[in-house]
Amino acid sequence: MALDVRIIGGGFAGVVTALTLQHELPDARITIHERESAPYTTLCGEGLSEDVLRLFARNSGFDSTPYVAETFEEVAWFFPAGGDRRKEVRVHQRGHTMARERWIPAMAAEIVARGGRYRIGSKISPDDVRAMAAEADLVVGCDGPGSVTRKVVGGRHETMLGIQYRVERAGRVPERLEFYTDKRYSPEYSWVFPRGDIMNVGLLASGDGDDWERLDRFMKDVDVSGRILKREAYPIGFFGDKVQRGNVVLVGDAAGLTNPITKGGMAAVVHAASVLADCARADSLDLYGARIAAHPLSERSFRPALAALRRWTNDDYARLTRYAPDVVHVRPGASTERRYAGAMARTFAANLGKTRDILTVARAMGVSRAYSW
Repeated sequence: MALDVRIIGGGFAGVVTALTLQHELPDARITIHERESAPYTTLCGEGLSEDVLRLFARNSGFDSTPYVAETFEEVAWFFPAGGDRRKEVRVHQRGHTMARERWIPAMAAEIVARGGRYRIGSKISPDDVRAMAAEADLVVGCDGPGSVTRKVVGGRHETMLGIQYRVERAGRVPERLEFYTDKRYSPEYSWVFPRGDIMNVGLLASGDGDDWERLDRFMKDVDVSGRILKREAYPIGFFGDKVQRGNVVLVGDAAGLTNPITKGGMAAVVHAASVLADCARADSLDLYGARIAAHPLSERSFRPALAALRRWTNDDYARLTRYAPDVVHVRPGASTERRYAGAMARTFAANLGKTRDILTVARAMGVSRAYSW
């Protein structure tokens, strides 16, 4: 018998989940309920690794290459090194920025072409979710950090506000995706992501009322000079502690599955949708929550690593990067630890009180690079 699936929310998480389920279960009857009048995108840096894009293509049968806005061979992460100096960790991993304003509607159209339904202006309440759960085989909450589906599933998650400018492409344009860990601007990090004819420039906010002013200073300090075309803000959900109640499950920000270290949400959706499709194909939907808990999405080092990254000051970062070269290169298939063994040994010796934190952050960053940025 064909699986009856109701998906609450037709944004990125909803359409990715639907396409993945359709590909793995072609007979599934899928209905998406989207409260807005058309498919749309919320704030997102829009960076995605080549590995995740390939995984999505394999899992969904959908070609996303027409929606790649720009391609990069590297990602750069900058850390304070004292004064206005910075040290750079350059990750040699192919990635893209995506044109989500075109990509999401195209995925929605493909869902309909495959026989699914995409209902716009469909506002769902918790009681509606419960009624759907009684009627359908599977209800999937993809309705963001303020999810009504979560009210049925229960559990908690944390949120952090991301703010971003969409800036015209002018002046200095980075050759790679740029992250900046600098407490003058954000308790976590800020970013500059070139994306075709614009750049996405933003930060994870403190919420103290001065974040937009910090973003303006950040733009000036990293020499981003284009005209601001749009400003956006959106809560990002992570550290979700419950993703399933019976046949009602959560994916994306509704589940709090965003990577807590990178705040990368798109890759987390692709992986969670894959887990859900695997469970559905094996007729073991009841195992979805357990499999998410065992997945790198729920890596145990994330929480203590994030606490350390938030706790460390710019002076701490300067001490931690003192013996590192100006640019540290991280290459797939090559041991970063062996290449920089001397610098790492001196760093550990000079920061004995932070050894556990350093190792935890290194593990969390490694897991993040492997599956989600």
